[in-house]
Amino acid sequence: MPTDTPSARTRRRLHRVLGLVAAVVAALVTTMLIPPGATADAPASSPSPAPMTSQQWHSAMTQLATPAKGCFTAAYPALAWQSAACTTAPDRRYAPKSGGTADAPRLPAVAGKGVGTIAGPVPYLVGNGIDFSAGVSGVLNGATGSFPTVSGVTGETGGGVPNSYSLQLNSAPFASPICAGHPGCQGWEQFIFSNPGVGTSAAFIQFWILNYFTTCPAGWSTYLSDCYRNGSAVAVPSQPIANLASLSLSGNVTASLDTVVMSTAGGSLSASTTDSTLGLSANWNAVEFMIGGNGGGSQATFNPGSTITVKTVTHDGTTNAPTCLTEGFTGETNNLNLVNSASYAVGASPSIQSVQSNILTTPPSCASAHGTGDTHLETFGGTYYDFQADGTFTLARSSAMTVQSNQVSGASLGWPTAAVNSAVATQMGADTVALCVSRGLVVNGTATPLASGGTISLASGDTIVRSGSQYVVTDPQGDSVTATMNPGYLDVFVGLGSYPQPVTGLLANAPGTNNQLRTSTGTNIPIPVDLTTLYQVYGDSWRVPADQSLVAVCGDQTPATDPTTPLWADQLPTALHDRAQAVCQQDAVKDATLLEACTLDVAVLGDGAATEFIGEPAPVNVAFSEDTAGSPKGENVAVTLPADTKDRYVRLNFTANSQQSGAQVAEFAVNDTTNRDLALNSPVTVSSTTQGLPAQSAVDGNPASYWQSVVGGWPQTLTADLGTASALGSVGITLPPDWAARTQTLSVLGSLDGTTWTTLVGPAAYRWVPSQ
Repeated sequence: MPTDTPSARTRRRLHRVLGLVAAVVAALVTTMLIPPGATADAPASSPSPAPMTSQQWHSAMTQLATPAKGCFTAAYPALAWQSAACTTAPDRRYAPKSGGTADAPRLPAVAGKGVGTIAGPVPYLVGNGIDFSAGVSGVLNGATGSFPTVSGVTGETGGGVPNSYSLQLNSAPFASPICAGHPGCQGWEQFIFSNPGVGTSAAFIQFWILNYFTTCPAGWSTYLSDCYRNGSAVAVPSQPIANLASLSLSGNVTASLDTVVMSTAGGSLSASTTDSTLGLSANWNAVEFMIGGNGGGSQATFNPGSTITVKTVTHDGTTNAPTCLTEGFTGETNNLNLVNSASYAVGASPSIQSVQSNILTTPPSCASAHGTGDTHLETFGGTYYDFQADGTFTLARSSAMTVQSNQVSGASLGWPTAAVNSAVATQMGADTVALCVSRGLVVNGTATPLASGGTISLASGDTIVRSGSQYVVTDPQGDSVTATMNPGYLDVFVGLGSYPQPVTGLLANAPGTNNQLRTSTGTNIPIPVDLTTLYQVYGDSWRVPADQSLVAVCGDQTPATDPTTPLWADQLPTALHDRAQAVCQQDAVKDATLLEACTLDVAVLGDGAATEFIGEPAPVNVAFSEDTAGSPKGENVAVTLPADTKDRYVRLNFTANSQQSGAQVAEFAVNDTTNRDLALNSPVTVSSTTQGLPAQSAVDGNPASYWQSVVGGWPQTLTADLGTASALGSVGITLPPDWAARTQTLSVLGSLDGTTWTTLVGPAAYRWVPSQ
């Protein structure tokens, strides 16, 4: 019998590992290549199964462990790692943010909405602690960073060298076994792609021992009180900045091996696997992905007009969206600014996505909410509603800040039935900052002048920056309140430095929901709501007693009153309505709810009010607006759809008209379950049309224009393409308000693909009467 030597046992273990890898690869290949509807035992009738797409291959490869420690490459479509020679990592330090790990991130302020290159106050410059990071409640076994969209980027330099930059996946500092016996010490790990711009690029891992304070272990280099070392590097072809949208960087960890995987244009992958030096796999709960200078705290400098989206996918064994954290960990920077609110995705690739730009836009936040115009509120969860009560209200309350607003009658603007913000105030830590239409900036009870471009730094760490008519108040956690002064009123935006987090007030949904509101006493209210519930139950619960008011220093508090009737855009004089709506449509405001709100604001507050709606995404849902309350015009006909209707295409099939032998529609609305019109400005097709009365008039938002089919033939159809399958509640059909009464007979059909149709509501006669 042969002797069971250590080398023989090693060979057998290696054979078993390789066998398992082969089985995993075979299983992945089988899974990816078997067509839908087939099984391995009973293949589909197709003689040649479709190969994996490059995206499927990339996803499979980044999750496929390398066979062993070392360096590897892979090329599409081969689903396997090939051994490659390792190289030495560049002799560069990618150090942590300045100030050490004890410093909380500080976000300076940036100007608000508009167009142009940022100037004036220091912007939210990405890097050196300023960034969005993704956190998880458990531990990460990997993460992947990419750039889904790149706009306006024509060049980048680092230290004067074109295409010199680094991509980094950075862990948060964590408790590491290597720190035993060193109080305050933490581990920190970076997965890096170094692109020097000249010569060969490389992917590698850089390990750090922070706050070690004594002689570093053998093989480690010293930097201040820290120690660092590199793992082996894998060579990667140099990547010009023009390839940025095609690049991605992954980091994967196990109890024994950590791996960096770099994906480049053309579908090639490079990986370097090294020992799990710091024990990250047991402690990785937050990750930052960024593009910065190529080491040494340097900067990646993009050309003016550059905007990129940055996406970080978290791999933690769940489908939950990660938590957003307003903080970063590396010392490298770029010259782009962190802007707008982060977005999130759940499912197989849960992620956080953010925007970086050197074009003027809104301050960054993990989640934002606002109260604008006269007065339209949108919660952190995306619920939109009109709120025209007078008095002082709590907009938002979290563990770190309280925000209050004071609403007054719009009588001074000529519209006594409207309400506008006259003041907003926030308490952040020990500081109270109020912005008043009447008094300007008031800090801790004292009127405080601040010139445009000026900054006030308070002892508590809060910062106030003014840029023109806009003031931004920021705390060390990244929470912010932005007030834009307008003649006679102000707009307010509230940003959260981390999300989700417990937050209450008029700008918050009930916890864990985006389709319910919650009173101050904890009662959940489903949406949409009626006028009485909105004001006398929900709104009144958030009124602030006089002795607790933060805005009292503005001196313009008014008696608490609730409106008895709403003010809608369609109640405006026709000429004023149409002119205001035209201004909003010129600014590309298309969503039905936003278009109605914009039209009202422009009519009441002036053309400048349309600015706040430029680029505004459609609300997630609507709690109270002209959509949810319905129109008072008698010419509207509403048809309720069956419960659980979900279609992309909706068709009206006309078979009779009491006034003529042809179909007529001024406005065709297809409402979702929150009463939002999804058909507004959507593509429409018709069976026929009378010259000069086109199909698109039926969805243009103007009840004075209309579509008419040819006269003399039935049936006639009008079909709207909603763009995506949506849960639907009703359809509405409108005729011009000054027409004589008439009856039309029609049925409603729905389809997911535009080919196969289902009758949602059978033929029925519907009566239109003139507006009263």
